[in-house]
Formats: sequence, structure tokens, C-alpha cells
Amino acid sequence: MAQEALLPTTKVDLLIEPAGVEPRAAIAHSTSAPLAPYSHIRRFDYTGGVVNFTVPPGVTRINARCWGGGGAGAGRGGGGGFATGDIAVEPGETLRVVVDLGGSPDGGGGMSGLYSQRLGQPLLIAGGGGGSGSPRTPAGGHGGGTSGSNGQTRSVGGLAGTAARGASGSTGGAGSSITGYHGGGGGSTGQKGGPAIGLIGHHGGQVPIPGMGGGGGACYGGMTGGGAGYAGGGGGADCGTTKAAWYAGGGGGSSFVAGPGVTDGSTLAGNGSRAGGKDDPLYQSPVGDAAQHGQVVLQWTGFTLTAGGPPDVELVQGGPAGYPGVHVESSTALEPVSVTVALPPERGLLFGSQTLADYQLTVQNADADQTPYAGQLSGDGSALVFADVDLQLPGTSVMWVAVSAGHDAPQGASSLTFTVGGKPSPSTTVVVAPAITVSPGGDPVTAERGGSPRYPGVEVRNNGTQDIPLHTVTATLPADTGLRFGTPDNPDHQLTVMNADGNTTPYMGSISQDGQTLTFTDVDLDILNDGTLSVLWICVSASPDTPPGPTTVEFTVGGRTSASTAIEVI
Repeated sequence: MAQEALLPTTKVDLLIEPAGVEPRAAIAHSTSAPLAPYSHIRRFDYTGGVVNFTVPPGVTRINARCWGGGGAGAGRGGGGGFATGDIAVEPGETLRVVVDLGGSPDGGGGMSGLYSQRLGQPLLIAGGGGGSGSPRTPAGGHGGGTSGSNGQTRSVGGLAGTAARGASGSTGGAGSSITGYHGGGGGSTGQKGGPAIGLIGHHGGQVPIPGMGGGGGACYGGMTGGGAGYAGGGGGADCGTTKAAWYAGGGGGSSFVAGPGVTDGSTLAGNGSRAGGKDDPLYQSPVGDAAQHGQVVLQWTGFTLTAGGPPDVELVQGGPAGYPGVHVESSTALEPVSVTVALPPERGLLFGSQTLADYQLTVQNADADQTPYAGQLSGDGSALVFADVDLQLPGTSVMWVAVSAGHDAPQGASSLTFTVGGKPSPSTTVVVAPAITVSPGGDPVTAERGGSPRYPGVEVRNNGTQDIPLHTVTATLPADTGLRFGTPDNPDHQLTVMNADGNTTPYMGSISQDGQTLTFTDVDLDILNDGTLSVLWICVSASPDTPPGPTTVEFTVGGRTSASTAIEVI
């Protein structure tokens, strides 16, 4: 009897397995310890959609292990393929995680893998297995490897056709065919699976992300859809009459490990109905076996970032640079990262010194070897950016920059912010001390009421500042004491500055309306070097009604206030 007589032209007696038979089981979510040298692990199970994963701060490389979904039919569906590799990433970027998606809706195993949103390209893909949803249908092809395998076939009554082909690299496999009827072809990379051709309208699998892999081809009958992958496997067949029939399992999808930034990529094909990569130490049974969903596992190691440690960096207003920094520690080597160093706002700090800007970052490794990096200053001058910095790991490294405090920098503690590979940390504490110290200027003086003038004053010390600017100095008499500047017959509004060599310079001041304060502008304190001293004084006398006892004049020098030499009124 001719083949055509066994296939009615208006109706085919289809032996189609109901969609609810042997549904693929959900894998119970679990975790496990990461493998050395990794410190973190995350498993992604089937959810029915794409899941976003944000690369943690400080992470520049991720290890990925992907198992494609197994085809429908316990013991008969094709096992999913396995793909693994290390991926260079940028902290904060988004990886799109695909678990068991894109297989033919009628039993094809889905692809599992990763897609870089930043690069717009797939990174890794593990192919899914072909379906075999009926006990009478032979095995579906397993997922690849570079190529998925063909579905197996079985003929009843001499009816003959072709097998569903597994995908080959980026090219989708052809669907099973028999005269006038065809399973859908697997989608080549970037394409959905093809529809079945005949009296039924099954559709192929959709790619989960545009441009990521190929969908599994639709089956012609049963649950024999093709598996998705880098390219999809062709759809199988489960059809015929009671006297003659043709059965073909779906073809398997191919895998892919050559995405941008992927190193040490490798892939293992499934083995019949068993998933590939079952010997991997992170494999979780029964992931990827026939009728089971796939899985993606990510591992990574970041680094710890801490302040550079004691002692604090002590800066003097207008003084030389100090070197605040951070410690970086990791058990593994990491890819070069970007580093940003930001000054604290409104603290008057500068990169470098007052006279020489310094935009260099220094990285010192555990062996005390130092590597300098030149930075780019931000437009507002508040930050330095360094590209492609080798953190000199594994081990512990230290990095620092040079900063100084401006003459007007507020006193007190603050810190810089180092952002290393997207991870921020404060630097060593930076303490700003005053540029000068002002203190009483010598031994007490005795002032007789109505008597001759006296010369109370203050000492001014250079604490290490450079290029000291001219200062404003004020001298204020104590209230309601009857002290006066000079004498009634000879008012004296002069300030005298004597340097360490005994040289004196006079400055004339302006007196306030109430006669209590003298103000001197543009005063050269004449203390050029660290630790040098000068003495400042004025002339005062006690009126006849000045109360007897101790008193002082208040001096303010460059924002620093001190009482003068003690004055004993008698």
C-alpha cells in the first residue's frame, strides 16, 4: 500500500499527547557554599521570565554555570546541555539571567544563559533538549555541546520520514518531516522557532531576549518540540493512522560559550535523557534531566575595602600634603578597575599642596611594590578619576593620594571617599589643625592706676603652614574696666610685631566707635618656617578708676583668639 494512502488529505488521525501529561517538574530552590576561591553564590531557578542580576560593587569577574532545560518525557526527553565560563563584568552593570526559556511550547527544553545588557550580546547559552512526550515516541535529542543531537525516530507500518535535526552552532535544525507534514525548523541565532506545517498550527519557541539564541521548532503532534539554544533544534512528530505512523523526537539546541569577556568557556552536551555537567560540584539533581527545568549558578569574589588605618592624617591649614588612603583585600586576582577619589565638600582640602597640584594615585601591594597612576580632575575640582587601576591582588594592597588643607580650611576631622570598582569607602581620617597657635605673650605685667603705659601681648607660632598670608588682628579691651589704648595725653593705636630675630614692625590700627577695639589689617606675622615665633603687643594704661586686680586684653589673629599677657592692676 502506498504511503500517501495512509495519510488522509483532509484529516490525519493524530496521536497527540495531551499537554498536561508529564509536566516538567519545578526544581526546589536551594543554595550551597561557593567553591574556592569564590566567596558568594546565587542560584537562579525557572520562573517563566527573564531575571535581572546587578553586579555587586567591587566585582569585576563572575563565574557562571548554566544547565539547559530537559525536553518533555521522563526518561525519553533529551537532557539539557551545560555551559560554563568566567565573565569579565563591570560593577553595577545588569546581567539578564535566562533559565529554561525559548523551547517549543510543546515539550522542547529551554535555553539557560546570560545576556549582557551593557554590551547587548549573549555571553553564555546552554541548549535545551528535544521533547518526547509520549511513551510511543522515541527519545528527543539532547542539548549540545557545539551541536544539539537529532531526535530518534520510529516507524509503524512502513511509514517513513526524516528525523528532527539538532542545531549546529548558530544554525537551527530542520524539523522532522513526512510527506506533506513537517515539524518546525529550529530558529537560527536571533530567530524564533518555526511553526509546524500541516493540518495543525503549533508555533515554535520565542527567544527570551531579542538576539539571544534561537527558539525550538514546533512539533507536528505530541510533546516533541525542539529545544532552544544558541540555535534551536527542529520539532519532532507524533502522527499517523492506526495502521501506519511516524514518530520522531525533537532535536536538541546548541550551546555557546564565546560571548564578549568570557574566558575559560566550556560546554558539555547532555547524555541521552541526562543533563550535561552532572559531575560539576555545583550540579543539583535533577536539573536539566528529561522533563526537568534548567538552572543558572553564579559565583563571585569581591574585595574588602576599608579606611587606610591608623594613624590619622594630620594636616595644617596651608601646610604640606598628607596621604590618606584605603586598604584593599582579596583572596583572588581581579581585573583592573576604575577608582574615583572625592574630597569632602566644604572642607577646604586640595589635591597636592598649596603650590603644587598632585593628581597621582599610588597603589602598594603586599610586597611593598608601588605603582603610580595619573588621574583626571573633575570639572569642579572635587574628584580625581583613575582608569584601569591594577589592585595588585591577591593579598592586601594600600592606595593613597596626596592632599593638603587650604589656609581657610575648617578645623576638625573629615575623610576622602575612595570608590574602587563601584565600592565606596572613607579614607584614613583627615584632621585639620590651625596654621598658627596664639597664646599669652610672656610674663605678667603690673599696671598702676593713673600710671604709665604697659605693653601686653601674645605669641604667635607657625604650626607648619606655608606661604602664610597677611592677617587681620584685633585687640579688644575688657569691658567696664577703665583700661584704655595709650594714655589720655597720648592715645596709642599701634600694634608692634617682633620676629624671632628681634626685628620689629609697627602697624597702625583703626579704633571702634566705642573705643574698645583696635583693628589692624594686612599684618605680616613674620613666621616663615615651621615652629618659628613672633610676639605682638599693644600699649594700654589703667585709668584712676580701673578696678584693681587681674585682667587681660583679648587678641584675635587670623580667627584664633587668645588672652594677652596677664595684667595686674594696682
